[in-house]
Amino acid sequence: MDNSFAKKFLMVVAGLFLAVAGFVMVYKTLQPGWYQNIKAEITSQPYARTITVTADGKVTTKPDIALIDLSVVTQNKTVKSVTQDGNVKMGLVIDAVKKLGIDSKDITSTQYNLYPNYTYPQNASPKIDGYNLTQNIHVKIRDLNIVDDVLVAGVDAGANQVGQLTFDIDDPSAIKAQARDLAFVTAKEKALQMAKAAGVSLGRVVTFSENEGYQPPIFANYAMKAMDSAGAAVPAPTIEPGSQEMTLSISVTYEIE
Repeated sequence: MDNSFAKKFLMVVAGLFLAVAGFVMVYKTLQPGWYQNIKAEITSQPYARTITVTADGKVTTKPDIALIDLSVVTQNKTVKSVTQDGNVKMGLVIDAVKKLGIDSKDITSTQYNLYPNYTYPQNASPKIDGYNLTQNIHVKIRDLNIVDDVLVAGVDAGANQVGQLTFDIDDPSAIKAQARDLAFVTAKEKALQMAKAAGVSLGRVVTFSENEGYQPPIFANYAMKAMDSAGAAVPAPTIEPGSQEMTLSISVTYEIE
């Protein structure tokens, strides 16, 4: 019985020894590789060490076009008479503008609105008492020296409503390119300063994005030709286009070393 117990005890001890030995062998075989793989995966990430900066590029320039709406509002008793009258008056306005050198491609019809006028007799249904016709053209003026002349000529020819005058840049692509170049230069300088202060070196550009701010047109108020007390026309005001600022913002991410 003692021999049987001793044999069982030795078998249990041997099994435990083999199990521990096997675990140690497996751990030594796999553990270093597992650790190294995790470490390599972390250090190989391209965004592990980065710096992101934002910067603006601003360019001030003068507008090169003016935009104005000229309208003719006509009233008459019948549809035929109001359309004939309105078309003739708008034709005179367009001809007057063209005589100043405005090309046909820069004159766009933007509104043609015909609607009836009603009277409201007592104890009776409303009745049509005539018609109103509103016609509008949008004029692009490329020569800013004739803005005053276009306004005066349009009103003299029959335009009885003048929309708000604005100044803008016809093709802003070149100005945007200048603003973009300035923004990238500013971003690089800012990133270099930050890297120096942090004691690191600036690496390659990882990613970047652009955000173009809204550039509103410049508005200039213009009152339609008025009459003074003597009945003479008040001269049109001198209109200055001023200047316009183009702003473009960027965000750039650099690697740091």
